[in-house]
Amino acid sequence: MLNAAGSEEYTLAAVDVGGTFTDLVAVSARGVTALKVPSTPKSPEKGVLRALDTAGAQAAPLVHGSTVATNAILERKGARTAFIATEGFSDIIEIGRQERPYLYRLDVRKPAPLVGRRLRFEAPERVGPGGQVLRELTPAGARRVAEAVAASGAGSAAVCLLFSFEHPGHEELLLRELERAGVAASISSRVLPEYREYERASTTAINAYVSPVMEGYLDRLESSVGGKRGPGLRLMHSAGGTVSARIARARSADLVLSGPAGGAVASRWLASSLGIDEVISFDMGGTSTDVSLISGELSVTRDTRIDGLPVALPMVDIHTIGAGGGSIASVDRAGVLKVGPESAGADPGPACYGKGELATVTDANVVLGRLEPSWFLGGRMKLDPDRSEAALGSLGGVSVALDAARATLEVALSHMEAAVKKVSLERGYDPRDFSIVAFGGAGPMHACELASRLEIPRVIVPAYPGLFSSVGMLLAEPGREYTRTVLGILDDGYVEKLGTLFDELEELAGREMAEEGFDAADLRFRRGLEMRYAGQSHEVQVPLTDLSLREVERHFEQAYSTAFGYLRPGHDVEVVNARLSCRARAADLPLSRPPAQGAPGAPIGQRPMYFDAPLTGLIYSRWDISPSRPVEGPALIVQEDTTTVVPPGWKAVVDMMGNLDLEVTA
Repeated sequence: MLNAAGSEEYTLAAVDVGGTFTDLVAVSARGVTALKVPSTPKSPEKGVLRALDTAGAQAAPLVHGSTVATNAILERKGARTAFIATEGFSDIIEIGRQERPYLYRLDVRKPAPLVGRRLRFEAPERVGPGGQVLRELTPAGARRVAEAVAASGAGSAAVCLLFSFEHPGHEELLLRELERAGVAASISSRVLPEYREYERASTTAINAYVSPVMEGYLDRLESSVGGKRGPGLRLMHSAGGTVSARIARARSADLVLSGPAGGAVASRWLASSLGIDEVISFDMGGTSTDVSLISGELSVTRDTRIDGLPVALPMVDIHTIGAGGGSIASVDRAGVLKVGPESAGADPGPACYGKGELATVTDANVVLGRLEPSWFLGGRMKLDPDRSEAALGSLGGVSVALDAARATLEVALSHMEAAVKKVSLERGYDPRDFSIVAFGGAGPMHACELASRLEIPRVIVPAYPGLFSSVGMLLAEPGREYTRTVLGILDDGYVEKLGTLFDELEELAGREMAEEGFDAADLRFRRGLEMRYAGQSHEVQVPLTDLSLREVERHFEQAYSTAFGYLRPGHDVEVVNARLSCRARAADLPLSRPPAQGAPGAPIGQRPMYFDAPLTGLIYSRWDISPSRPVEGPALIVQEDTTTVVPPGWKAVVDMMGNLDLEVTA
C-alpha cells in the first residue's frame, strides 16, 4: 500500500485489472490510498474484490476498467453468436474489405470471423440508399428468422441490415422477435448507426459476442459485494468516459480499450495541470506498451482493430505493441534475436521471479543494474539476479549474458520507438515538440532512453506511475459518444441542417444522462464532423466550434493539411458523419502527492549499472527527494510500484505536485 488514507469513508475508488496486477486508487477526505494485488485471470472479479477488501473500500462508489471484453475476443471465448443480414449479404463479415495488411507476404491469413457460416442467417427484406424500403420485412418473416436462430442454439445475435442507419424499422422488428424467442440481440442501428456495412457488421457482431460475457462478469462482481455497490458502479469506456453498468451490459463493445483509456485520460489531466498541451503517454506494463499522442485534447479514432477485426466505435487513439516487462527474448531459427510479443505473464513470470526460466525484458534490466533486486515492489518481493543471468546466458552462452541483456533492451526500445513514430510522425506531428508522460510498472525504467532515441528532451513521471490508469479512471467524466451518418456536400443549406441534427443529438444525450441522475446544467457537449473531399474514401476528424460555413471549411482545411500536407482548392467538400461527445463534470479530487519537505534525503545505496559503459549509480527513495535536490544520472529512483531509471546525461527534479521531471543535461 503506497499511502493509506485511513479507515474513513471513501469518496470514490477506481480499479484497473491488468494481466499481472490489479490496481486500486481510492480517495477519502484524508487523502489517497493506492495499492496493487495479483490479478486472477480466470476470475477477474476476485482480484477486484481483494483490492477493495485490502483497502477497506468495499462500499465505495467504484469506477472499473476491465479487460474482460478484450480477452473474450482475443481468446475467442465469447457467446455462441448468430449473425443476421439482408438476404444475399450474410457473408459480409467474412468477405470484409479484401485488404492485404502485408502487401508482399505470401502467407497472410485473415482473422477468422466471430460467426461461422452455419450461424449466419438472412432476413427477407431490402432497404435502399436514402432509406427507401424496396422489400418490406413482415412480422411473419422476422418471426421465422428468430425461430431459426433460437433453434441453432445461439445465445446472442447480431443484426446488421443494409442501410439500417437510415431506416432502422426492420432491425427493430427483428429485435422484438428475437427477444420473444429468448435470444439476446444487438442491432447495428443502435450500436453503430453509420454507413460502411462491413465495419458496422463487425462492430455489431463484436458487441453481441462479448455482451453476455460482460453481463455475467458484472453480475458476479455486483453479487460478490452483497449489492452494496448498486448504482455506484461505473465502467470506463474506450473513448475516455464512464458509463453505468446498465449501459455497459448493452454496449460492451465500448469497453474493449477500457484500461488503456484511463492512462490517456490521466496523461491529459497531468499535462493540463502542468500547463502544457503536447504530451505522448507511454504506458509500459508487464505484457504490452500503449502509446497515445495528446495535443490539447485526447485523440479519438474510429479505426481500431481487435485481433484483426474492426471496431468502428469511438476510442482513444492508442497504439499497442507486445513489448512489456514480461516480453520473452528468444533466438529464432535464423539466429535473430526476437523480443515479444509472447509474454511470461504473471505466472511463471520473468526468470528473476523465481518460477520461470525464459529470459524477459525485466531480466535484462536486472542484469544491466536497472533494477535493485531488494527493492522490487517496495521490498515485498525479492528478485533473483542469478536466474536472470542464466536465462539470458542461455541465448548464446553464459559468458554473454550482459551482451544478451543489452541486445534485448535494444530490440525492445526499437519496438517502442516505432510505436511512438506511429502515433506522431505518421500523423503529421514531430515527436520532438512533445514531452513523454511515463507510467505503468515498466514505463519509467525505459522512458529516458526512449526519449533520447527520439530527441525528446523531457520526461514526466507522475506520483503513482504504476497505478496511473486507475488515477485516470477517477478523473474520467461520465458520458458517451453519439454519431449519425449525414452524407452531403458542404454548403450554407447543409450547415443549417447540421445545426438541427446536433440539437436533436444533444436532446437525446440529455435525456439519457438525466436517466442516470445527471443534471442538465452539468453537461458539456463537444461537436465534431468527419469530412473529406468529394470522391475520396477516407475522412479526417474536424472539431466544430462554430456552425458557420467559413469556420467549418477552415477547420477542415487545417485538419486535412495536418494529416496529408496539402489541400485541393476548388474541390467540393463532403460531410460524412456528425459526432457528439457528451460529458458530465467529474468530481474534483485531491490526487497530487506533495513532495518531501525539509532536508534532502540521502541516497539509500548504490550499485553497478551498465549503459554504454559500466558505471556506478546511486539509489534514492522517491519519497525522500525534495524539490531542492536534483538527482543526476546515472541513478535509480525506487518506489513501491516502479523504478525510474535516470541515465547518464539526464537530471530528475521533483515538482510541487510530486511529479518527477526529467530533462536532458548533456
